[in-house]
Amino acid sequence: MVSIYWKKTYDIGVIRIIEKCCPGNYGAPGQKRNAKQKRTPEDIRKQNYRNRCRKVQILILYNFNTGDWHLILKYAKDKQPATYEEAVDQRQKFINRMRTAYKKAGITFKWIAVTERGKRKQVLHHHLVIEDINRDGINTQKLVKKFWTYGGHFFSSLYEDGEYEDLAEYIVKSETKEECGWCTYSRSRNLINPKPKVETIHSRRWRDPPVAPKGWYVVKESVWNGTNPVTGHPVQHYTLKKLIATGKGDDSG
Repeated sequence: MVSIYWKKTYDIGVIRIIEKCCPGNYGAPGQKRNAKQKRTPEDIRKQNYRNRCRKVQILILYNFNTGDWHLILKYAKDKQPATYEEAVDQRQKFINRMRTAYKKAGITFKWIAVTERGKRKQVLHHHLVIEDINRDGINTQKLVKKFWTYGGHFFSSLYEDGEYEDLAEYIVKSETKEECGWCTYSRSRNLINPKPKVETIHSRRWRDPPVAPKGWYVVKESVWNGTNPVTGHPVQHYTLKKLIATGKGDDSG
């Protein structure tokens, strides 16, 4: 039996995110097609969570760089908002002021944001991913200090070692975010929302564990093998990172 699978690649320069999955009308590589399974609410939750994490990770990788900011906006004790909705409104007013200042300098303001309660579900604060700009009269850190008037703030520089996977998971997790019980992050419309390169691979199976092409290596912590709860077919995700010095590899996986 001839089997095929789809290989989706997000190419982000020195990083590539790979997803392998089977078309719904084909069996898994090397296997007969299984009967569709009824998805449980837990199946749906887990699948949506993984999809959202990957989407946010890709947005960060395509639109931000090492040296940009993970920004936390805090509240002084005497300036805590009365409701979650009030906090989100204050966050949006801050973003609007930042956008206006950037626009006057001819610079586009890019951001991802989510509002969170502390683990004790008491103290509200905001998490944002923003660019670090210091040109054309724009200094990001100074503008944050000027426009966030409700309390303190904390800047943490983005880094690429983890390919922003942990940060994406943090933004998407729902335990302490959203009064309705799930997480809804916001983002600026100007972010690049890339489409992957899709290849149809005629093969009975894919490599497990995956093998990197020459000059790249597989980020071991990124490898995930699972099953599509609808089709019963396997799915594989992983991240490749470019080697500084070219090494040996195999692009057949």
